[in-house]
Amino acid sequence: MRSMACFQPASVVIKSAMQESVCRQIVTVKMKQGLHLRPISEIVRMTRDYACDFKISNGDRSANAREVYDLLELQALPETELVLEAVGDDATKLMEEIVQFFESGYKKFEEVSDLSD
Repeated sequence: MRSMACFQPASVVIKSAMQESVCRQIVTVKMKQGLHLRPISEIVRMTRDYACDFKISNGDRSANAREVYDLLELQALPETELVLEAVGDDATKLMEEIVQFFESGYKKFEEVSDLSD
């Protein structure tokens, strides 16, 4: 696993006067079914383990990553670019985990989805 400052091509880590981290990252939806209920549920589960706010945006739509219905409304199809933003003490750690999740293409969900063989 490679190390990352906060995110790759256009990463930004900002420290305010209160020393609260803000991380932004652009990721691409790699799952052939897009961002559907299974990976969304995993994202919601991951965010609950961290002390920070996390949102995901698709164009002009923005979602609280702790809310399943918000994320479903993003309508993120395959190859959609999403902007991830984490704010808080655990922002960098959560960003690393979520980016890894997107980069993996949700492989464990693809395997579960392909049980019809």
